[in-house]
Amino acid sequence: MELLLLKSSVCLLVLLLFYKIALEPLSVHKFKRVYLLVAVAIAAIIPFITFVKYVQPNFDNSSLIFDTSPTIPLDTNFKIVEETNYLFIILWSIYALGVGLFFIRFCINLFQIISKIRKHTKVKSKSFINVLMEQIEVPHTFFNFIFLNKNKFENNQIPPEVLLHEQTHAKQKHSLDIIFIELLQVMFWFNPLVYWLKKEVKLNHEFLADQDVINQGVDTKTYQTILLQFSSNQQELALANAINYSSIKKRFTLMNTQTPTKTKWIRSVLLLPLLALLLYSFSSTREVEKELTPTMLFQDEKEVNARQNTLLKQIEDDLDKIGQLKINYLNQNPTLKINGIACDGCTLNLSKKGIAELILSTTNQEDITNFKLKIPGIKTLFNEGNMPNNETRQYVLKTKKGDIIQLFDIKTKSNKFKPVIIKVVDKNDENYSESPKVKKGDASSIPPPPPPPPVNPNATSEEREKQERVIKKYYKENKIIKGKVYKNPPPPPTPLNSDTETGFININDEAYFFVTTKNKTKYYNKSGIEVDKNGNKLSNIPTDGSKVIPGQKITKVYKDGKVFIKFKKTWKDDDLTLPPPPPPMKTTDHIISMAKKDASFYYNGEAITSDKALDLVKNNSELNISSHTNNGVSTVHLSEKPIKTVNGKVVNE
Repeated sequence: MELLLLKSSVCLLVLLLFYKIALEPLSVHKFKRVYLLVAVAIAAIIPFITFVKYVQPNFDNSSLIFDTSPTIPLDTNFKIVEETNYLFIILWSIYALGVGLFFIRFCINLFQIISKIRKHTKVKSKSFINVLMEQIEVPHTFFNFIFLNKNKFENNQIPPEVLLHEQTHAKQKHSLDIIFIELLQVMFWFNPLVYWLKKEVKLNHEFLADQDVINQGVDTKTYQTILLQFSSNQQELALANAINYSSIKKRFTLMNTQTPTKTKWIRSVLLLPLLALLLYSFSSTREVEKELTPTMLFQDEKEVNARQNTLLKQIEDDLDKIGQLKINYLNQNPTLKINGIACDGCTLNLSKKGIAELILSTTNQEDITNFKLKIPGIKTLFNEGNMPNNETRQYVLKTKKGDIIQLFDIKTKSNKFKPVIIKVVDKNDENYSESPKVKKGDASSIPPPPPPPPVNPNATSEEREKQERVIKKYYKENKIIKGKVYKNPPPPPTPLNSDTETGFININDEAYFFVTTKNKTKYYNKSGIEVDKNGNKLSNIPTDGSKVIPGQKITKVYKDGKVFIKFKKTWKDDDLTLPPPPPPMKTTDHIISMAKKDASFYYNGEAITSDKALDLVKNNSELNISSHTNNGVSTVHLSEKPIKTVNGKVVNE
């Protein structure tokens, strides 16, 4: 708003300066009257003009898109603390006070004129009404009412040239211009350009009246003498046109001026480059991506010919072997998805919390780059990415039931989607737009929820503790890479403790697998079913997290020095002969392997290089070594004293 007002004021200033320099000395008074009024409209309109520039969109043709996991909704409500902008309140209060005072002044002036019309004698002359007053000295006009001195009028002491002058004001409706400027002054009382505009408009009215009198055949010198006799420096009514001495010199000059036609045309034509310059300088430009569809995309897997299907199938198989990657086919006409709900210009019913945690996606897995959100009575909110930002979420949480929220300008790099209407309802509303349910184990196209807001410093200790638990749980289950939320993979199967004893045992001529931990032994048959020491079935215990299939066999596997229980589909006699555990890695080999992982090395708490760590290990076989890897970052601690670690971190005792 402030920027628009500033642009408008600069435009009006330029137009008034052009009037003062180029147009005021000309005798084209009717054109100048139109110019002054239109200048106000032009100055107000130009800042709102927006030119649209169409640009070529950038397509992302990547076909490797990772699947996302099911979302886990957050059920914690946070209090929103807003700071009061006192400067904003003070400035608006001053503005409102000024508008009120100037409006009261306008009403008082209008009331005074109406009172004079009602109280005094009125004499109709043609289409004009002469209001005769005892104390008035300077004639003035308001619409068709001409205010004159009663004694002078009755004694025919008012020259006909003065009456003709005032009748011109009434005939050309100059009071309409004055009313318009006065109302403009009420709204923009703080802008000095409005006062300058008002002065120029009133002066041009006098030029028009003088020109009309001269055109009636009145001698110029005689008319000028009469004007000097009737002019005065006293303050006239704000809404009336009156003869005033302060402008008499300019009026006399223009009475004797005849502007050549060529000069009129040249100065009028100069307006065109001036308007073009203002339009270029103070309008705005908005870039819009062309709605083009890339031609190098697969429309649908079914439409690919047999040869391509064979090649893609081979690629899928290879990707599946190396990392469980998936090929997603881009669609030329993707559909917008809101919280997993397909929505092509649809209308949804969501709760305030559901809208605040809004997640936008597409059926072709193309990322949403930005969108706009409009709440009734609030400015349009711009959001980057596919989720509302913190400012938008705060405004959403303050909406009321039944409010209508609009989502529009929803864009990806290559597409723009239709606007969406969202109605604020209760969670228990019968028409609530429920997100699709994802069964356990099924792939989900719904991205994880946005990060929770930070802990509210003004919350109570219980609320703060609850918020911290939610935040800790969120970052345990999700990770953020380059502003995008990804679901953390499930934890690996819990390994058996290194002190756990495992092996095979013969019970009633049948082979069973046993696990002994802390003097407690469990037995499993060939199908992975727990049994007692006599071979009787107890329960299904899938020890590696996989589903137990009848007929599967059980064995143990060594990995990274740890023991895991794993099922095998075939049972062989050599399963009874367990492979020996791998020999422990030499300390020097361990240091070299950790150096290849770009690990950080410390000796007695001080950072050292990998070469220094290798020399220390070679020269002292009694050194204590502790290695730890977290989120891909490896750390190795060397010490001559025992090393105590808590959650992978070295603790100094």
